Formats: sequence, C-alpha cells, structure tokens
Amino acid sequence: MNKIELLAPVGSFEALKAAVQNGADAVYLGGKDFSARASANNFDREELQEAVKYCHTRGVKLFITVNTLIKQNEVEDFIEYIKFLYDIDIDAVIVQDIGMAMLIKRELPDFEIHASTQMAAHSLEDVEYLKSIGFNRVVLARELSAPEIKEICSKVKVDIEVFVHGALCVCYSGQCLMSSMIGNRSGNRGRCAQPCRQKYELIDLETSETVNTNGEYLLSPRDLNTIEEIGEVIDAGVLSLKIEGRMKRPEYVATVVSAYRHAADNYIATGKTGVTTEDMNELYTIFNRKFTRGYILGEKGIDIMNSEKPNNRGLYIGKVVDFNKKRKRLKIKLENTLKKGDGINLGGGTIGRIIKGNEISEIGFAGETIELDFVGEARKNQDVFKTSDNSLIGRVKSTFESDKELVKTPVYMRFKAYIGEKPVLEISDTEGNSVLVEVEKEAEKAMKVALSEEKAKSQLEKLGNTPYELENIELDIGEDVSIPVSMINKMRREAIEKLSDAREVVKGRSLKDKEIDYSIEDKRPEYLEEEPRIRVKVKNLEQLKAVADLEIDTIYYENLYDFDEAKKIAVENNKKIVYSAPRIMRNPDYKVFDKIIDEITEEDSVLAASWGEIKFFTENCGCGIRADWSLNAFNGESMNWLRNSGMESICISQEMNVTEIKESIKHTDAEIETVVYGYAPMMISEYCPMGVLVRNCKKDKRCAECRKDKYMLEDQKGNQFRLSQSEFCRTTIYNSEPTIMLENLEDVAETGVDFFRLDFSLETPEEVREIAKAYIETTENDFELSNTAKKVLNKNRNYTTAHFYKGVE
Repeated sequence: MNKIELLAPVGSFEALKAAVQNGADAVYLGGKDFSARASANNFDREELQEAVKYCHTRGVKLFITVNTLIKQNEVEDFIEYIKFLYDIDIDAVIVQDIGMAMLIKRELPDFEIHASTQMAAHSLEDVEYLKSIGFNRVVLARELSAPEIKEICSKVKVDIEVFVHGALCVCYSGQCLMSSMIGNRSGNRGRCAQPCRQKYELIDLETSETVNTNGEYLLSPRDLNTIEEIGEVIDAGVLSLKIEGRMKRPEYVATVVSAYRHAADNYIATGKTGVTTEDMNELYTIFNRKFTRGYILGEKGIDIMNSEKPNNRGLYIGKVVDFNKKRKRLKIKLENTLKKGDGINLGGGTIGRIIKGNEISEIGFAGETIELDFVGEARKNQDVFKTSDNSLIGRVKSTFESDKELVKTPVYMRFKAYIGEKPVLEISDTEGNSVLVEVEKEAEKAMKVALSEEKAKSQLEKLGNTPYELENIELDIGEDVSIPVSMINKMRREAIEKLSDAREVVKGRSLKDKEIDYSIEDKRPEYLEEEPRIRVKVKNLEQLKAVADLEIDTIYYENLYDFDEAKKIAVENNKKIVYSAPRIMRNPDYKVFDKIIDEITEEDSVLAASWGEIKFFTENCGCGIRADWSLNAFNGESMNWLRNSGMESICISQEMNVTEIKESIKHTDAEIETVVYGYAPMMISEYCPMGVLVRNCKKDKRCAECRKDKYMLEDQKGNQFRLSQSEFCRTTIYNSEPTIMLENLEDVAETGVDFFRLDFSLETPEEVREIAKAYIETTENDFELSNTAKKVLNKNRNYTTAHFYKGVE
C-alpha cells in the first residue's frame, strides 16, 4: 500500500501548530497574495518563512495556495511572489491559472506544481492531460466517486489528492460565476460570497407556484465526512487525503486532523478504521452542516444537501421536554452527554449547573432528564444540539498552545571519542540529512572516572522538547577517555540545531539566482485588428435553423445526438459548424463521444470546455481544437500558452472587464472570442433541485419532468434563475438577466477581440433569430443600434453588461 499523506488546512500559525502536532504529513496555506481564501488570516512573508522552518524541521511538507486567476496587471507581482516562495523552500504551489502554472514550469522546472481543484479535473482524460503538461499532482473534483478515482489512480502515474472532510461546493469548483455575477466577488479570485448558502424558493414555471420544500437553503450542501469509510478512499490508490477548512479555528484543525490520522493509520495497520462513537461525536461538535459521505462514497441527491441551516449544526443531544420561562428553567431529555461549560444551539453562552431533581451536577448522561438555567426561547420537542464541548476544546488546545512537541522524528547518532582526538558526534535522519559536530579540544586521559558508554548515551539521548527522538545510537569510546558532560551536551545541542537547519531546505533546488523571463511586448498583429465578426452557440436544431442563413462566421452546436443533421443544415447554408463539448465529462461519459467521432474530420474543429476534451479530440479525431471560456483564459500568458498548444481560437473568461481584455490580448497573437450575449451559466452541478426537491430523485439519468426545463430558483431579492438539465443529469443555473452588449459593442471591439460570441440557451428560435440579427446589423452599421437591436433592448428591459465594466475583485 502506498504511503498516505494527510493534508491539513492552515489559516493561522496556531492552526499550523495544531495541524503538525496532531499528525499532518503536509499542510496547505495561503500568503497575503493570490490565495483562493482571500478573507482567511493569511501569512505575510516573514510568517511564511517561519512556517517553512516550523514544518520542515518536523518533517512536514508545506504547500502554498496561489490558486486564483491572475489579472494581466498582476503578472509581474505574481512572478516575484513565486520567486520568493521558491527561494524560501516551499515544497509546492497549488495553482489554478494555466498560464501561470506553465510559466512556473518553464522557468522553475524543479518547483513542484499542483493542479488546484479549481481546475475542475473530473476525468481520467483531464488528469492525463494535466500530467502531460507538467503538473506533479492533481486535486480531483469533489464530485468524483471512489470507483472513478480508483480508475484514474490505476491508469495514470501522477500524485492524486482528494478531499475527505469539510465544506462542499454545490457547483464544480472553478466553474462557478454566481458570486461574481451577483456581486462582483469571484470564487475564481478567492472572494466567493457563498450564494449557495443563501435562501431560495423553487418555482414551477408552468403553474407559477412555489414548490413546497423542507427548508429554504436549497443550494446549501452538507459537510463531507468520510472517516468511517476512509479505507475505501485509501484503497482507491490516492496519495493525499485533504481536509478542507483554511477559514476554521485551530481547535477544528486539531480535532479533525487527529481523528483522520488515527483512522488512516489504523486502517493501514489493521484493515479497520477503529473510529469510535466518541470520535464521531467530536467531529459533529467541532463543526458540521449535517454530514454526508459525499459523492466520493456514493451519496447523492438529498443526502448531499442540507436545506435547513447553512451554518454549524453541532451534535444532537436530545429534545426539550419543557421550558418554564418564568422560572428560567429548561428541561431536556438527553440522548447524549452534556457537561458544564458546553454550549448548545438555543442561544449564546455556556452551560452552568446541571440540575438533576434536587441535585446539582457538572454532567448529564444519555437517558437522563436534566434542567438548565436558561434565558431565551425554546419550545417543547425542539431538538437540542451541542455546539461546543469544553473538555474537547481544552484537550485539543493543549496540543498547540503548550509548545510541547507531540510528534517526533526518529534520529540516529554516532559518537566517537579517543584520547588525543577531537570527539565527534554525527546525527542523521531517515530523509538523507546528516550533520557532524567536532569539538576543538581533544579528549584527555581520565584522572579518576572514565567516560562510560552508559553515561555518554544518557546525555546524548536527552532530546527533551525537541521534535526528535533517538531511534539508535552507535558509541565508539576508547579506554580511560575523559570528556566533560557539559561538552557532550553542547555537542548534542549544536548537532540538533544543524540538523534542523539542514531539514529546512528542499533538496534538488538549483536555480536560486535565476531570473524569470517574462515578455510583455505587444504581440497583436495588424491582420487581427479588423472589425469583430459574429459567432453563435446554439443548443438544438430549431435554434440552428433560426440563424443558419444569417451572416455568421461560425456556429457552435451542443447536441451531439443530432450533430450529423446539424452539419447538413450548416453545409447547405455554407456555414462553418463546430461541435461544442460539455463542460463536465466524467470517466463513463466519454463513451457518448462514439456517436460523434465519425462526424468530425481533420478539417473540422471542436470547442473544448475541459482539459480532457482537448486530449480526447486531438487523439481520436485529429481535428482542430478551440478553447471555451470555461478553461478560464484570464491573461496574455494563458492565452499564449493555449495558442501555442494548438488552440485555433480562445474564448476568454467571462469575468474580465474591457480594460483587462485589452491589456491581456495585446500580449498574444491568438484568435480571441468574447461572449457579448447570453444568460451566463452561473453554476453547473451534480445536484438536481428539480428532481431532489420535487420527487426526492436519486436516479443517474434525467427524467421527463426535469427535461422540460420548467423550474427556476428565486432569491430573496426576487431574482429568478432558470434551471436546465443536461443529458448527464447535471444542472445548469442561468443568470437571472441576460448579458446584452448591443449598446456597448464598440467598447468591446476596441479591446482588440476578433469575434463577438452569442450564446443561446433557453431562447425560442424566434428570439434567437431576432437577437442574432440585432448584433449583426449593429456591427455592420459601425455600432449604431439598428431597429432590430432597439426592439431587442425594448423586450429585454432588465439586462446586464456582466463584467465588461465592473470586472471582479
């Protein structure tokens, strides 16, 4: 069995100590810059250096999150930051931005890079592609099941990391635009406002009625907890078990890391996790939004979601029997333990005395009925949850507040002392580090008592509260040798200090003084500076027929089941048609491409929306590849890399403003598209609100009702978000307002983009035709609004200019 790495989240130095002292093999944390948890208490540069020293001395790896999309005006600062991280011996960086990842790989090839879960690697093909371009590790999407993960691990030799505990996103990570479209705070920039934790209603469009749901938080997932079946995850062949929670308290980190450390070690040693009821109680108490075993262990539907409450639920301990408001007494029938100093969900504060009849106690046990002094509100039969445990908090705090070294690294010593020679002490560890200490003064002949092996060993093994423990010692001491005990102690202290210094350094680094080459010259050729042309994306034959005869450069077509017929229509109208592949394609999904491979020749192109699709269609069709916006091209470096990788054209991120677009594409000669019309697909999710909330559906294929696309979500502000389901039973949540840039097309044209793209989704064929004509006419009319354009704007009074002006933080 492969060695398993337990990877812990760190948001503060106390959390770092909590992770290390409770058994983490590696930690991940963010600096003040470019981290996907911008609101976490991230580390400044001095603290990062201290973190490296603390971790490496104790044999723990340290990974830095730089997993945000990088704006063009940030690239030079990003490069300087990466050089700093390299120089202080960070073990690896976790990256989302493909351009930045490839820049690091090109200029610092011995710097380990990990593909963040933000890169949405959700298939074997995705992982194979990311490995082929230089990623050392891939963090898989949280939606994958253990069998899918096992297939990936068995077929590609790259380090695989999976989440095993903590918060879940309802959308595939890296594919969520909801936070930024609603409020400019982009999850791709580390500033997610968590719209999934807000209240929504599900509306049936056919009846205009609100669907009766058990709770209001319809997009809020439970927290992942795999500890009881962690063996299934380990057996899948992953290298790293990742705990989520860089925003969490040190007490959370200590509790969760300790529990998973013991479970993983027990499973590897005995084949059983050894997880106890007490372990589970502590995990529930420290934080949960209800637990789920997650997609990774086969749960789905309602078992993934918690519509009742989007924050900490705590540990269920019983029900309210009675509440006497006048006497300020709360009576509870306990089903679990409650102690003095604990906290419960019914109001703030902590538990004081626990009353059992006429007796005062400090603890109540399951089966007992107790009374508490209570000021607040409670009702009979109300569930009571313990939200803090005083003894648990006290115990885990002792692991990181006392500075006591609880996790020790084994070391090996060799001590040599002969009369007339300088005594020598060598200390080594299991990682190849070895240091030598030699004193200046030669050993002398003993006048009274010679140095014995027992005495030498007793002094050398006094490692005290260092992060080391003596595994073995070899002594080579001559007869009648005399050495002061103080000298032996000094040698031991000096050797330990030198060993710690040696352990800080990442082995194999050889480019300490290298300057990173980053070119910022203008690469935009004149021939690409023509007026932009129009491309459209449609979902079905009816929409296709509505635009086939218009002056359009290219039609992107989504439905592979009738692509052959769509191709005929396009040919008849002398139009270029390109198959538009889905954003998410899991391992078993790729077999559906068998239906389309024969329709795509070397002269054709495919619009790829994932990394694996680039690999698949290049290898199986030999066709041209175009990059969709879901690949998050966000700066000139990303665009250049995609262009140099063979992309015929690149649709840039929908989170860029006109200034950022202009600045970025100056540095590339790639063919650039940008979406200037469409209902932005803000989330793509394995969760189907239509099926789960209406019918508690757990099926793997969509049913007739879901296929009607007749539902929408409504938030508390009255914004309505249409829902649509794909053939793979994945839900897309569309923006409440369409992006319409008709009045601003000239501003977009002046950025230098080559193509305006219109993305159609839920529009009728008549709407598709009218909107397409509006954009064509306005573009041909030197951006003066045509009559058709004015009609479109009049019909769509509520629309957005998306991020073209506001951008994202």
